[in-house]
Amino acid sequence: MEELKNIDFFNLESSIWIANKEIHVPAYDFKFEPLFKVSRPRIENNVNTIGRIGAVSDYTKTYKTFLGYGYKLINTPQQHILASELESWYPLIANLTPKSKVYEEFPSLEEFYKNFTFPVFIKGNRQTSKHNFKLSVAKTEDELLNIKEAYKKDSILHWQKIVIREFINLKPIENSAKDKVQLSYEFRTFWWKKELVGAGHYWSQYSKYNWTENEAEEAIKVARSAVELLNLPFVAIDLALTVTNKWIIIECNDAQESGYCGVNPTELWRNIIQIEET
Repeated sequence: MEELKNIDFFNLESSIWIANKEIHVPAYDFKFEPLFKVSRPRIENNVNTIGRIGAVSDYTKTYKTFLGYGYKLINTPQQHILASELESWYPLIANLTPKSKVYEEFPSLEEFYKNFTFPVFIKGNRQTSKHNFKLSVAKTEDELLNIKEAYKKDSILHWQKIVIREFINLKPIENSAKDKVQLSYEFRTFWWKKELVGAGHYWSQYSKYNWTENEAEEAIKVARSAVELLNLPFVAIDLALTVTNKWIIIECNDAQESGYCGVNPTELWRNIIQIEET
């Protein structure tokens, strides 16, 4: 049972099973009690379970381990990859997100110019290095080469495939963050079985802002298009507004691993419970 150390399995409001682990990140952790009725009844094999145990380095291994104890994570390993890796989700929603290309390693300048011009946004296939601006945006050849060298040493990025993306000017927001990419008018949405269960401002840690009713309607419409194409049980879709007032998708993620950002977690879980009870 060592592999399940510090993970609490429980039933929420007699509706859904949760595998919960405190990872000491305020934007991710949530204490379900006493806001919800929590119970731990004897289980039958393979109960659908939502993992809230942080980012998982080997999802397939974790999935199989949980399954061995009777808990079936809501996203299969294949669905986890589709939700988490740009290489998988980008082809399905290419018209909703900036032009992107995945490379096994940094391309030569000759190869780079076949697909892009400066500036460009750079990230790992799964994630950035804590939104570090110096490792995310290249405006010149020298900056691209500097990022290439830095990636080799970065603990988050060195093992990932490289993604180069078209740089899109986004609506900026005032913020107190330092050494981050320019914070923009971004929002995170959570979708449970293709139903919207939560939405909130992405940079809640650094700035207070909110969309208008019309903005929310347009953004959710874009996100819903992606949700339909991806067809995943539990997914998070991040959106941003460009300076030309167009909503685009920034990223897709397995919602099990996603922080709440500005989403109200109590409302999110109540919405999932309500869907499961109907």
